[in-house]
Amino acid sequence: MKQIFGVPLWLMKDYLGDLGAVETAPDVMTADGWQAAVRKTEPYRIGSLVVGRIEVEFSGDEALLADVLEKLHWKTMRGGG
Repeated sequence: MKQIFGVPLWLMKDYLGDLGAVETAPDVMTADGWQAAVRKTEPYRIGSLVVGRIEVEFSGDEALLADVLEKLHWKTMRGGG
């Protein structure tokens, strides 16, 4: 299970779609050799700051998932300052 902060559920589905997945069931994205179940969870709170949070559970071929996670890392990287 991978927790991701600051990426809305709809955007994560878009990112996974860019990586070859299609939504085969509500909040389940499936591609050749791998699958991701996504869900919105309670936001992370730090004082008055509230940051959205989702969880993604990946399953499938380990070699394919390593590539997917590397590409997803670059898609979810956030600049700041």
